[in-house]
Amino acid sequence: MKDLWIRTDRLVLRPWEDSDANRLVLMTQDQQFQSRWGVFREPMDAARALDWVRTVRQSVESEQLGSWAVVENGHVVGCASLLPRWPDLEEEPMMAVEYRLLHSAQGKGLATEAILGLVNFGQNQHGIEDFYAFITPENTQAKNVAFKVGMKFWRMGRIEGVVVEIYRTHTHPGQPFTRRNFEPREEVA
Repeated sequence: MKDLWIRTDRLVLRPWEDSDANRLVLMTQDQQFQSRWGVFREPMDAARALDWVRTVRQSVESEQLGSWAVVENGHVVGCASLLPRWPDLEEEPMMAVEYRLLHSAQGKGLATEAILGLVNFGQNQHGIEDFYAFITPENTQAKNVAFKVGMKFWRMGRIEGVVVEIYRTHTHPGQPFTRRNFEPREEVA
């Protein structure tokens, strides 16, 4: 079986475990963790959290796509996902990178680190070259993360009826995806 743990300088992204379900219940109580679409629109109870954990773990183990637990210093502080998304009215899926972090884990660069880890994994395990982020217009933190990992605004769209800005990046085959590769160059006068 392939190693499905994604390691970065400060984080481990690993498949969810049944023992994480109670932590997930607590995380979904945090309004900063909740989202406007998808599974985290509202708090989860223990049964729903356990079902979700088992479903996404099976997806990661079988497809190497889905949601990973984001672990910092031995504690689950969020989730990061690499999965196909079908924006409303689109015929083809787009490979999305997504994250949700507890409020206490925000502002430390962990989201950027997690997304870079997912993109490297997607590139190395699946040969994915185009990655997308679907961000609500008011979510300036997520836009900053998208910019930091080299994404650029592409166009507007909708996910589950919610208006989103779609950010996109393209990597080149064989080129590792790092923040350094995508940092703006100073213009020469």
